Amino acid sequence: MGALRFLNMLTWRRAPAGGGSHFQSLPMPFGKMLPFNKIPAPSTIGKAIVAALLIGSISACGGGGTSPSIPNPPPPPPPATQSIVSVFAGIPGATGNVDGALNTAQFNSPQGIVADAAGNIYVADTDNFTIRKISAGTVTTIAGAPGVAGWADGIGNNALFNGPWLMAVDAAGNLYVTDQGGDMAAAIIRKITPAGQVTTLTNPATGQAIQTDGGGAIAVDSQSNVYVFSSTPTQPSVLVQITPAGVVNTIALTTTAGTPLALVNPQALAIDSANNLYISDDDLTGNAGALYKVTVNGVNGTVTQLAGTTSVSGATDGPGSSATFDGLSQIALDPAGNIYASDYNNSTIREISPAGMVSTVAGIAGQTGLYPGAQPAPLPDIGALLWLGQTLYATDIDDNVVLGISHMP
Repeated sequence: MGALRFLNMLTWRRAPAGGGSHFQSLPMPFGKMLPFNKIPAPSTIGKAIVAALLIGSISACGGGGTSPSIPNPPPPPPPATQSIVSVFAGIPGATGNVDGALNTAQFNSPQGIVADAAGNIYVADTDNFTIRKISAGTVTTIAGAPGVAGWADGIGNNALFNGPWLMAVDAAGNLYVTDQGGDMAAAIIRKITPAGQVTTLTNPATGQAIQTDGGGAIAVDSQSNVYVFSSTPTQPSVLVQITPAGVVNTIALTTTAGTPLALVNPQALAIDSANNLYISDDDLTGNAGALYKVTVNGVNGTVTQLAGTTSVSGATDGPGSSATFDGLSQIALDPAGNIYASDYNNSTIREISPAGMVSTVAGIAGQTGLYPGAQPAPLPDIGALLWLGQTLYATDIDDNVVLGISHMP
């Protein structure tokens, strides 16, 4: 099992100097303006001087004849599109499990974030051990007991979570949550129905809870097949499919040239409308990063490397493997097939086009903090990403809020 990034491993969190929140306010300079009623009126002498100057100008132009017109300069080009970061839900720096309006609700290290077909948003509130729902401008708790860690199936707050992490949702509105183990060696998979019933996915062949490779990545396709990464005696991380009947299949990955592909340190999964999978994979220390597209056919998966590499770290934009990442982490897709990725150690969000062109769309490499407003500006540590409507949502695990990033280029 490679290096993993999740909340309770403090080595993956960068606290600001002196502690406290990353939330900062940027001063907005304003020029001094003279009150309208204080503008002095022109004197009689001043009026006479202006009139004389005008008469002299007319005479110099030939007694008021027509002079060649000077065309107005062309209007300036419109400003380039700038992403705008705002706090969507929660109070920056506050810690709690408070339901209510978006600007009064409180979270405690939110991570996973997904949305159902109706546009309801769900957040895995990791250190509250709960699942939160955001709908119609209100935050509620739908599963788990605030402040109580454990493993117990049940309905609503009778169910217990040990560390809800990342999430996926199927077409029927069922949520799937990776739940961290007590020793953090693996995570199990919990299912939450729209009625709030929480169960644990088990392998019918063993009767035991299905465990991940230690990471929290999870995705579900249009047929309600669930995908996670698991471990085998010979491979630390393999792609696994769990069918609705509970059958566990290992997906054999090969490149387009037919060469077997071994994942190094996979971090995240996403899936598009055609059931293609996308995998972010880092090096063993959680640096660098490659983005793969996987076409699944039965128990086989054909892999195309879209961008980056697991052998070189950096923050270079550009096409394909010439682009570099430093800790490629959580990913989300928009309807056009663009992939948005949290470049964790760079503290940026990168966009990867369907053709593999990489660009930086938010954040400044090497700078961390919460600065609401126009980009470029530093970003906090991102827990997970969600594209919904025209907005990219991100959980901010440093400041205990959910961010909205609009006007994406």
